[in-house]
Amino acid sequence: MRLDHVRRAVAFGAHPDDVEVGAGGLVAKLGDAGATVTIVVASLPNQAATRRAEAAAAARHLGAALVLPAGDGDSRVEDVPMHVLVGRFERELDACDPELVIVHGGGDSHWDHTIVHRAVLAALRRSRADILAFATRLPPGAAPPPPTCVVDIASTIDRKLAAIAEHRSQFPPGFVETRREVARTLGRTHGVELAEVFEVVRIGL
Repeated sequence: MRLDHVRRAVAFGAHPDDVEVGAGGLVAKLGDAGATVTIVVASLPNQAATRRAEAAAAARHLGAALVLPAGDGDSRVEDVPMHVLVGRFERELDACDPELVIVHGGGDSHWDHTIVHRAVLAALRRSRADILAFATRLPPGAAPPPPTCVVDIASTIDRKLAAIAEHRSQFPPGFVETRREVARTLGRTHGVELAEVFEVVRIGL
């Protein structure tokens, strides 16, 4: 799948840090190619002020704009009625008019991630945008779906890891370097140095 046509992209995450872990290399790579990329975070489930600051710092590493939930307090995806969540995502998509949308995969074991996946697909029902899905948390023992889009992130791995490292409230020491090894393993499997992999959910009609 070619991505050089993308001038505007939106990446949705259920929480701060999700996009960075699952697609941070691609987000940075799109920006390097001249695309405008927006990260939309659905919720701030705890430590809202801290996580806002972490998300803003991470987005700067990736060269992306950032949209966080309204209000100053904590928020949880499962507390938002689905029609409200879909409506919010529709507004964000209308504002950006993306050619590419990046979102959690439908087989993710984290319920919040699955809710966001479903809400984004509902919000895109009248859109012609391409859709790529990433997996950040699979059920124990489950193999990821065969990737249908492999992105070489050798040029952006350091910025991806720097963005992840901003989320100090969420990740233990040493987590960042494990993500380099994940990218290296995926790259070795798919013939590049370092990779992120995605499922092509839809190629625009």
